[in-house]
Amino acid sequence: MLRFVALACALICAPGDVGAASCPQKVPDLSSASGCYTYDLSALATTVFTATDGRGYNYSVSVCADVTMPAQCKSKPKAPGYVYFNSSCYVLGLLNETMTYPVDPQKPERGVRVVYRGGDFNSDGMDRAMVLDFFCDKDVEMMLQSVFEYPPYTYRFVIYSSHACPTSMNKTESCPSPKFENNWRSLSFRPTPSWFDDAKFGIFVNWGLYTVPSFKTEWYWHELMAGNPVFVNFHNKNYGCSGVRPDKFPCTGPPFKYADFVPMFKAEMYDPDAWAAMFKRAGAKYVVLSSKHHEGWCNFPSPQHWNWNSMDVGPVRDLVGTLTSSARAQGLVMGLYHSLREWYNPLYVQDNNNSCATTAFVDEILLPTLEDIVNKYQPDVIWADGAGDAPCTHDSTKYWKAPNFISWLYNNGPNQNTVLVNNRWGSGSGGDYNTGGDRFSPGVLQPEKWESCYTIQMSSWGYDRTEALDHFWNASHLIYQLVSSVACNGNLLLNVGPTHDGRILPIFEDRLTEMGDWLIINGEAIYNTTPYKVQFDTSKKHTWFTSPKLPSGRCNCTTAYAITFEWPDAGNDFVLTQIHSTTATSITLLGYSGAIIFTQKSDGLHIMPPVLSPSENPSSIAWVYKMTNLTA
Repeated sequence: MLRFVALACALICAPGDVGAASCPQKVPDLSSASGCYTYDLSALATTVFTATDGRGYNYSVSVCADVTMPAQCKSKPKAPGYVYFNSSCYVLGLLNETMTYPVDPQKPERGVRVVYRGGDFNSDGMDRAMVLDFFCDKDVEMMLQSVFEYPPYTYRFVIYSSHACPTSMNKTESCPSPKFENNWRSLSFRPTPSWFDDAKFGIFVNWGLYTVPSFKTEWYWHELMAGNPVFVNFHNKNYGCSGVRPDKFPCTGPPFKYADFVPMFKAEMYDPDAWAAMFKRAGAKYVVLSSKHHEGWCNFPSPQHWNWNSMDVGPVRDLVGTLTSSARAQGLVMGLYHSLREWYNPLYVQDNNNSCATTAFVDEILLPTLEDIVNKYQPDVIWADGAGDAPCTHDSTKYWKAPNFISWLYNNGPNQNTVLVNNRWGSGSGGDYNTGGDRFSPGVLQPEKWESCYTIQMSSWGYDRTEALDHFWNASHLIYQLVSSVACNGNLLLNVGPTHDGRILPIFEDRLTEMGDWLIINGEAIYNTTPYKVQFDTSKKHTWFTSPKLPSGRCNCTTAYAITFEWPDAGNDFVLTQIHSTTATSITLLGYSGAIIFTQKSDGLHIMPPVLSPSENPSSIAWVYKMTNLTA
């Protein structure tokens, strides 16, 4: 369970109980074979950062020094951090269990992450730990911006300070970061590459053998073999006898198994350059293509999937490789979806039948395949899914051995400084970001980075020929999902389902183009932004807020974007109850060059919407007011 701390006024500067402490830190320049950034946090080492959350939990932490022990903690050992409430107190880490990393693997000059392990153990046998992220910010001496707990028993503190800037950089020195161990605890300390939070919008492409029947769901084979009458009757009537439950579904025609769809999956109209250009035009910054779904079919040449991949049979093309090249040529970041399970792989079935006492499928198929796609394509997202049906195959560690793969990826992968993994690796799974459930849309601020995977078709992820026109979301709904996700610290990964011959149908392109048109005008309120002090203006959630980032990554909260899906009737003001202007405030409507008149009143900021001709109106969906020089 994630716990978010709303700070209740938070910073106290006080000496730690060991007096002044020397606090040099070194982190590697991960972009080259050698090189070291040196940080001197000594000016912060005598500072005690304190915070209280909405539950009444109190935090007292420092760096390189033990803090003055709170009264509730007198029975505890000296430590650099405590959490305490009522009569309880827990140690958050120990000075002799310290690890240091760049706060951003892509940009080690941005700051330093200091981790303290070895805190009090919970009932599950996991030690509490604290992660102090110090960001270089020359505009503030020190600012504790946020505290949150993610994953459980890992307490994260985000601090901006002019004392957290590198003091030197030696290009020949070597100072490697600690290696990540093959367990979720160690992996949870890995800093997240910054490109993902800046990007905000990606395209999900679900494409596989299931697009030949393209009937209701990408789970077609599963539903067929499970004896779902809708699928068995459809299959027997249109393709041939499936052989499923002939006593219940008599069939007299020629046999036609699921594998017989392979010659029909030719992808003869597939144009990866056109796809990539379409995604670029939509305003997306990254792409995630299905390399393999639960059926086990691979869209790339896979030695572990002989005669069940797009190079050996069917299209006789490397579908993953060609789109990867085309996407990167357009400046897009490329990622890959990869299903862990394969419904009918004999080794997977055997492991299930053995209650996972064996792990042959993982050892011989899954892990070699994952390493293969990393070495071959260097994807910057690995989007895991499909942890399994049986209880034993939900276990991310004992069965899937996910930490084994991810520790290799973070330590030795050719893409180790830029790659992210999601958190769908099974029970107990960690990850660089949270995907929630399908179409996850929390509607409130999430302290950890998250992503909503969302469909244009309302039901299926793979293309579904049975969908009617009114089962495609319109552009207004999709832009709302993007805006509300970004305002709450999320990204949107919007799915398109290509046909078996390789086309993305005009209705998908139409929605993507409408989103791209909106982002051309309003993209500055989306890309490279951060959540504002509040996320939405009223409980109706018709208006959402974002703010631009300062170079340090901190919220520039004197500027806000109000993204509204309402346009008031003529003569009525647009009222923002959560915004407070100053005498220096200015407001513009993105996409409109005219002046905007506004007044601060007791009930909020009143904006007089301009009278616009059709040619002047920047949108018919959502409008963005940019407000500068607001109250801090």
